Amino acid sequence: MRSLRVVLAGAAIGNGNRGVEALGRSVADAIERDAPGSRLTILDDGWGIRTDATSRYPGATVEYLGVRLSRRWHRPESWAQIRLAQRVAPRLNPAARRFAEADAILDISAGDSFTDLYGPTRLASVSEPKEAALRAGRPLILLPQTYGPFTTTDGRKKAERLVRASTLAYARDEWSYAQLLDLAGPDADTSRLRRGVDVAFALEPREPGGETVRSLAALDGEVVAGVNVSGLLRDRVGHERFGLAGDYIETMTRLVQRLVGDGARVVFVPHVHLPGGAGESDVAGIEAVRSRLTEAEVARTTMVPAALDAAELKWCISRMDWFVGSRMHSTIGSLSTGTPTFGYAYSDKTQGVFESCGMGSQVADARRIAGEEAVAEMTASFAARSRLRDQLARDMPAVVEESQGQLRDVLTAVAGWSRSDAVNVIA
Repeated sequence: MRSLRVVLAGAAIGNGNRGVEALGRSVADAIERDAPGSRLTILDDGWGIRTDATSRYPGATVEYLGVRLSRRWHRPESWAQIRLAQRVAPRLNPAARRFAEADAILDISAGDSFTDLYGPTRLASVSEPKEAALRAGRPLILLPQTYGPFTTTDGRKKAERLVRASTLAYARDEWSYAQLLDLAGPDADTSRLRRGVDVAFALEPREPGGETVRSLAALDGEVVAGVNVSGLLRDRVGHERFGLAGDYIETMTRLVQRLVGDGARVVFVPHVHLPGGAGESDVAGIEAVRSRLTEAEVARTTMVPAALDAAELKWCISRMDWFVGSRMHSTIGSLSTGTPTFGYAYSDKTQGVFESCGMGSQVADARRIAGEEAVAEMTASFAARSRLRDQLARDMPAVVEESQGQLRDVLTAVAGWSRSDAVNVIA
């Protein structure tokens, strides 16, 4: 495959959300594996262009480019400045230049942010890279993601236009695929609209530093239950925002107490970590649970370092006997390593992802059940972990291969387009 110049949007690395990072790392892994010599530009909210300083991608150039909706319109990172440069002189603006040079723009909308549920500003931010691709006349490829819901006329019209202008568009489960077809309309070329799986299934685990490895090795011989507590759901704001059925922290506390009572060693896994552990940080959620445990129960728990990246967390989870999580990408990291997994979800997206790998029965909806009823479902899953592991061993390799294969197919398609061909594809 020839080397490519690719821009990736909606999958920033280093923002504290390991789920979004997992999406970006999975694409970077694919570039490294399948298109050596390529240049991957990952959009984030930083400043300027920065080359990846790690040694993770020796076969490719990976760089980060800051873009943002900003009142400081004179800054080169401002979308207002980028739009102006695209019309007048793309070479004078780093982002406009990268869009003009790209063989394709890959856009993943953070997996689930192509919706107007979070308001018009968020939808505008998610849409800007898609609009920039079309202004540059470059192929726009929507990687596997959720589409909608769209609750406003303006939001839906924008989504319909962007989906119909895309060169390829993937949905990450059956429900999302139905929404994609609806947005594309009855006259759509369905060969461009594809059902896929979440790209994070393809993320390659990486062994973390020695201390983390040693601490997990010290648990050999014990039954280890991994628990992800979402900081997004820990207080009244989260409860009201998502319409939870009960006290989320109380439910997770009861679960940990039950697991410890059954002889398990609980390892907490934060999957979103913000500076200081505040806001939606999972560390804050974990500490809220720990504060309700007895001293003896706390002694039966530990936490992997919050600073670990998505690939390192995935490696840690793979060492566990069972895992439960509310952050969807924590459960994807678990499922894709063949670890028996249960999702305690707060949105419909988790159900579709679990069904995509034959684990649809291993999800409970926190908007419908809480307390003892939810704990009973989770502990039943824990008790069935041996059966679930056998099932995953049979079914999961095909899902991981599909995730890797769809990225390989995308890169192969892009490599096969000449720049004039690509313009014809979009036209």
